[in-house]
Amino acid sequence: MNEHDISDEYIDAAVQRMLTEDDEISEQGIEVVWHGGTVVLRGQVECASRREAIEARVLARFPDRRVCNDISVTAVREPAEPEVLS
Repeated sequence: MNEHDISDEYIDAAVQRMLTEDDEISEQGIEVVWHGGTVVLRGQVECASRREAIEARVLARFPDRRVCNDISVTAVREPAEPEVLS
């Protein structure tokens, strides 16, 4: 079965599996929802390039599906000063 044979009711699971099993993406923290004819991607990643890479991979693997990328970027930085516990 190829990507073009996947029915709408299973597309979210197929995308989720692809994101998890892809060696370059390996992303388990993205929620995938099939809504109104569109694959909706939700979650958080550490940088914009990762967000874009996930969307590009989904579009490349499922070119006949619309994709809405609602993944947000959360910057992870070292604290400016050490935390003092009392």
